[in-house]
Amino acid sequence: MSNGTAKPLSKAKAKELNGFVEQLMQLGAKEYVNAADYLGHHRDMYGLLERIRRLEPKLRTSNGLPRTDNVEHFTKWATANGCAINRVRIAEQFGGLGLEATEWIPGGDCCIEVPRSLFFYVQNGPRFKKLLELMPPAMLREHGNIVLALALIMERFRKDSFWKPYFDVLPERYTTPLYFTPEDMMELRNTEAFLPALKLCKSIARQYGFIRKFVQDKVDELRNNFSYNVFRWAVSTVMTRQNNVPVNLAGFEGLDSTLALIPYWDMANHDHPARRKDELVGPRLIAETVYNAGNERLECQVFKEEDQSKDFSSPTPIFITYGNRTDAEFLVHNGFVVRWNPDTRVTKPFKLNPEDHLYKQRFHLLKRKDMPTEGKFAFGNYDYGASMPPGLIALACVSAMDETDLNLHTVQSSEWLDDLSTMPPKLADQTELRLGEWLTKLLRVYPTTPEEDEALLQEGRQLNPTRRLVIQYRLEEKRVLQGYVHKSRLRPLEDVAKLSIATLSDEK
Repeated sequence: MSNGTAKPLSKAKAKELNGFVEQLMQLGAKEYVNAADYLGHHRDMYGLLERIRRLEPKLRTSNGLPRTDNVEHFTKWATANGCAINRVRIAEQFGGLGLEATEWIPGGDCCIEVPRSLFFYVQNGPRFKKLLELMPPAMLREHGNIVLALALIMERFRKDSFWKPYFDVLPERYTTPLYFTPEDMMELRNTEAFLPALKLCKSIARQYGFIRKFVQDKVDELRNNFSYNVFRWAVSTVMTRQNNVPVNLAGFEGLDSTLALIPYWDMANHDHPARRKDELVGPRLIAETVYNAGNERLECQVFKEEDQSKDFSSPTPIFITYGNRTDAEFLVHNGFVVRWNPDTRVTKPFKLNPEDHLYKQRFHLLKRKDMPTEGKFAFGNYDYGASMPPGLIALACVSAMDETDLNLHTVQSSEWLDDLSTMPPKLADQTELRLGEWLTKLLRVYPTTPEEDEALLQEGRQLNPTRRLVIQYRLEEKRVLQGYVHKSRLRPLEDVAKLSIATLSDEK
């Protein structure tokens, strides 16, 4: 790994690189409205970044060994510096690393304790003084993860860094959108994650350009150790591993928490205690985490799941919960997908069809009942008790009415507009048909069917990890929508006459 000894570029190549960075910043300053423009912008920025990557020094963020070869030394370092590990070890898991129990751990027992002295965070002291002076106040307030990423770069390339054993066990590459190609992004068209992934890439590219132009040469420990490859590695490390410690460790005025990397604890993968056992591949342990301010240490305790001791087998994976995030949020910010995520949500836009000859009457009735005439409606995981959005039910109900019904319910109270169970049977059937039609149309908007996605994932040919991930995400999103068609009383479009009184809104 380079320690600040990267060979300087020739004057000609340095000038060429600076020109590309200037173009990147100009591109990043442009604003876009719709997904097509964002995708075209991403292609342009990706092309520039590829040229930049070819010119920049090839800096390594690993020690060249497989991660598994660094685990023993990392564990010895952690325990020698106060980390208490109780019946837990690091093991290969899901194609990477994770934590597993070596024997049964009773609920309530502490399995990991990490002292504050092992946390990596930006402190208000001389170490990062120059960096903090150069960063815009808005970036410090709103993008603390970027500052932590820059501090990580400075420490990663520091000779004899205290945290070197920890850094050596980190991944060398991630599956966050910062590593997506334009072709990978195309696989996400019409999904919940599409625009957030594009916006993240734009934001990080802009920040790279700013740091490259205004900060790098003014901070000694960044001058020879900063490149786009290193920056996206550091940002991805922080995005996927950061924890907001609920106390001000850093010494900054006005803060009541600190963004930090926490060695050993952050080797745990995510799972949700609400996930049903029939969706799991085997027994598991879930741990909850607290920061003990009195002892200045993070404590991780296993909580007992029903019949945990009965189905325990050694070794058993230990998970923590990263938070109540949707699959789109996990994909964009963590670089993975959770199958049957209890917290997932798919949001889709709907509106009344303005070309319908009864549009004014429908609009008037919905407004009179204080119901939306358009909007984005969230579909949760049907298998975990989510239900059809009431506002969408009302929209479908009014869209399904003929002129006689519209006139009748405009003068009546009709409080049941958003409740299928209390609607008149005939109107309830018509509303269900309309909802079934809309949901089926939504599924047809995707570039592939669920069956085609499943076939792609099961094919013998190898998919690279990023492409496999985006296809898995796309499939999970479709499964959420399918749940409302297959597991409720709704009937798919093939079973009913095609109705076109309402329309899906254009995604922006």
